[in-house]
Amino acid sequence: MPTTSASALSAGGGVGAVVALKAGELVKSRLAPLPQPLRRRLAWTMAVDTLHALVTSVEAVVVVSDQPALAHRLARAGLSSVVVVPETRPAGMNDALRQGAERLRGDGLDRVLACVGDLPALRPTSVAVVLRGAVAYERSYLPDATGIGTSMLHAGAGVALAPHFQGRSAAAHHSSSAVPLTDERLATAVPDARRDVDTEVDLADAVGLGLGPATAALVDDATGRLGTYAAVTTVGREDGAGRAVTSEGVRVDLPDDRLADGLRALRPGQRLHAVLTGTSVLSAWL
Repeated sequence: MPTTSASALSAGGGVGAVVALKAGELVKSRLAPLPQPLRRRLAWTMAVDTLHALVTSVEAVVVVSDQPALAHRLARAGLSSVVVVPETRPAGMNDALRQGAERLRGDGLDRVLACVGDLPALRPTSVAVVLRGAVAYERSYLPDATGIGTSMLHAGAGVALAPHFQGRSAAAHHSSSAVPLTDERLATAVPDARRDVDTEVDLADAVGLGLGPATAALVDDATGRLGTYAAVTTVGREDGAGRAVTSEGVRVDLPDDRLADGLRALRPGQRLHAVLTGTSVLSAWL
């Protein structure tokens, strides 16, 4: 299995992936009117699912971020192998991706794959398809599901990444001489690799493709929609199971396996964010 340990980063050759995760990008303003805590949690789980798909597909994954505690959060989510690179200066997404690409190249990775952080249905098999297709071109990009944006950008050995993400990025990447990775060029469809999520409609599409486990924990299987957000307070355990009460006074079940990473040994009176289905908690987090 690929690894992103310090030794792997210095080993040379191979493919490295870079993702920019800035604090402001974990708000997802276009997902309003969802409550802000749920928007933030959804953005986080989508990033986690994206990164899990990448770490099993490439030799190294770098995240460039302005979040001081990000490495700790990623480790709690099972992503301790991801290397977090602090931004050297306040910058936009493209500057952050360039910084991450420089880190990967400096550590000996020949090829660089820049990826957005909101691909909750992304599968390692699709990453492999993109990388196989991209090897034929010095620089190439994967248009997103709309054809307007870009979900991935690849640069071969010795070629500058030159990212132009955000806005009408597919046209910008095409104008910069990158080759679009169409289904025809890839010889197969990779809808999960194209389905970034900015709206609830996008999310519904991703649900149909099959979500990664972090994001799936927020979705009610019966409806295929996000659970209902609530702030809850723990009230102890009954019959071996956790219990909580919502701000409206409704008692809800709080199973141990629905607690987010880092939430263990809950004590009575602890306030949590949660998504519910009926009187059961789908997922709870601090």
